[in-house]
Amino acid sequence: MSLKQSIKIITLKQFVIVSIVGIFALMALVAYNFKQLTIFAMKDKGESISKFVEASLVSHMNTLENKKKNAYIETIQKITSVNDLKIIHSKSVSEQFKLESHDKYFSDPWIADVFKNKKSYYIMKDLGHDKIIMRVVVPYIAGKNEIVNCLNCHNVPEGTVLGAIDFELDISTYRSMSFTYLYMILTVLFLITFVIIYLFFKIIDKHVRYPLVELMVKTKKSFEKHIPIDTQQFESMEIEDLAIKINEFNHELLVKHDELRDKNYELIELNKEIEATQKEIIFTMGFVGETRSKETANHVIRVSEYSYILAKGYGLNDEECENILTSSPMHDIGKVGIPDSILNKPAKLTEDEFEVMKTHAELGYEIFKGSQRELLKAAAIIAHEHHEKWDGTGYPRALKGENIHIFGRIVALADVFDALGTKRVYKEAWDIDDILKYFEDEKGKQFEPKLIDIFFNNLDAILEIKERYK
Repeated sequence: MSLKQSIKIITLKQFVIVSIVGIFALMALVAYNFKQLTIFAMKDKGESISKFVEASLVSHMNTLENKKKNAYIETIQKITSVNDLKIIHSKSVSEQFKLESHDKYFSDPWIADVFKNKKSYYIMKDLGHDKIIMRVVVPYIAGKNEIVNCLNCHNVPEGTVLGAIDFELDISTYRSMSFTYLYMILTVLFLITFVIIYLFFKIIDKHVRYPLVELMVKTKKSFEKHIPIDTQQFESMEIEDLAIKINEFNHELLVKHDELRDKNYELIELNKEIEATQKEIIFTMGFVGETRSKETANHVIRVSEYSYILAKGYGLNDEECENILTSSPMHDIGKVGIPDSILNKPAKLTEDEFEVMKTHAELGYEIFKGSQRELLKAAAIIAHEHHEKWDGTGYPRALKGENIHIFGRIVALADVFDALGTKRVYKEAWDIDDILKYFEDEKGKQFEPKLIDIFFNNLDAILEIKERYK
């Protein structure tokens, strides 16, 4: 048997899978955007520094002596936290102001490209050991503006690259800060995810699990008390719809239940009628069998009543007691197959005649042995074994002790008691004292000792039946 998982576990698994995929996707997106944002910020700083350097140069370089220019550049490096700051002149500027030629720098492709394309470049370099620098190469171009008119000093066309600022900026701190912020963002994302899971569980409990449990309880009460569930008490539309469908199902079920109850009642009554008819037929057949030997119906009634008392005293259950009460009238049904000359002979039977008489036990068994009805199965046992004796001297199979069915043992005692106490064609009725003496003598021989004790313990009830059906 497979163990089913709860809604929480199923939901949690699905949510965790979606959350993990979503978080990794978001992490990648945030990391990428954060990286771009960091690069943009670092470029912005590099550009700001280059503008500052350019402005400083424009404002002060012409007023400084050559000896002080290098000192000024060192000062700018310290102020701006940059490394390897170089001011590279164009050939025109070097020639105009008779400055040191910077041709050696033009072998650098970045420098050459700056002078050619007038573009700024920001080159990232990972030096290892968590050290990253950004090289900034920015051109300054001759032009006119409200602050400075480069063309006043430089004999060049407007838009000419006068020089380039080349420096390195340590951005390791920026990267560390970027990772720190990224970790903080991810931590917040995980916390938010756990909060969402917690809130989701609370929602499932409040709006799914608890209402479903309540709905099941109310469904049972609704069915037992035949009252519909109040659907308005449920907050969610889905649970309310489910309650409405349960009400509809319960109504149909109750209608079917009432129909089934009526059919069962009819069936019970029919079974009672069949059982009553069956009992009546069995009793009538038993009576027919006894009339062959000129007995009255009271014989089978008395044997049935005696057998019922003995069965109760023996401890048989109610069904077994009812079976023996109903089936015992058939104990001598096999006599229908015995010739009248033997059955009603007024004298003692010969040995051969007695052998014929004994066959009535087998004949009675043959009549009922094929039946699957409990009453008729009991009748077959009684007809077959009511002449067996406790000590094994009975017929037709000489069974002994508990090998004889309890039904056969009980009816054997009841039949002998009634036979001895009533007149037959071949004998007179015995006196009750003689019968009781006979029973005492046959205890453990013809009859089971326990049954003899039960017989004497219930003697008053047995004698009352004997008198009632005289």
